Amino acid sequence: MQTNLESGKRYDRYWFRLIVTAVAFSLFGFGGLILRFILFPPLRILYPNANVRMRKARLIIHHAFRLFIGFMHKTGIFTYDFKGEIKLQEPGQLILANHPTLIDVVFLISRIPNANCIVKASLFRNPFMRGAVMTAGYIPNDDPEKIIEIASKSLKKGESVVLFPEGTRSVPGKPFKFQRGAAYMALRSGISPTLVTIRCNPPMLMKNIPWYSIPLSRPHFEFDVSESWEILKMKEKSESPLVARQVTQELKAFYTEECAA
Repeated sequence: MQTNLESGKRYDRYWFRLIVTAVAFSLFGFGGLILRFILFPPLRILYPNANVRMRKARLIIHHAFRLFIGFMHKTGIFTYDFKGEIKLQEPGQLILANHPTLIDVVFLISRIPNANCIVKASLFRNPFMRGAVMTAGYIPNDDPEKIIEIASKSLKKGESVVLFPEGTRSVPGKPFKFQRGAAYMALRSGISPTLVTIRCNPPMLMKNIPWYSIPLSRPHFEFDVSESWEILKMKEKSESPLVARQVTQELKAFYTEECAA
């Protein structure tokens, strides 16, 4: 009897979760088309000012992503815990996070009403996402110097910027490879970043793993939000390649320790 119970717990409604996961990602694509062709076009008429229109678009995406995460949670695809969520709602933050799963950015934007973020340039050609990323004024990742400059200006205007220092999803079991763009962004804006540690156990939606390869037991996401002003005092640092390298190493050490814990 104990073996059967353990087996049932292990599989944790596997086939149901697999079907609902397929439904969720289908809804995500369908939602992208609704945003592009139904919700966003009227914004040009209702809000002639480009900055106002951009903020409204980000707020719509924020609520849409919150609904998506809520759907996945309520249907039992995963559970999650957000520690320090209220901190993310403060304006003008540089929010850095490790990047273990495909839906990390969806989780974060669902908690930030006016989030700017750096996204793959290919999304500007994606029929499902093109309308959302363009109307929201997101930053394509095709020019490192341009990214740093635009993001710094965005921060100074009081917008929050979401960035994954790795630039792509982590490779499970391998050391972090952080790029220096996050460090330069923090140095140029003079803002000590807000650090978000993301964990998912058992692993789901990892790099090089298809969406339908879900774990046997239900995954649990953990989000820990930390203020870094005691770790990275940006206003005391000058922008230079040496300092950027040091800051990048400090970020790498922080996330290595946090994720190991």
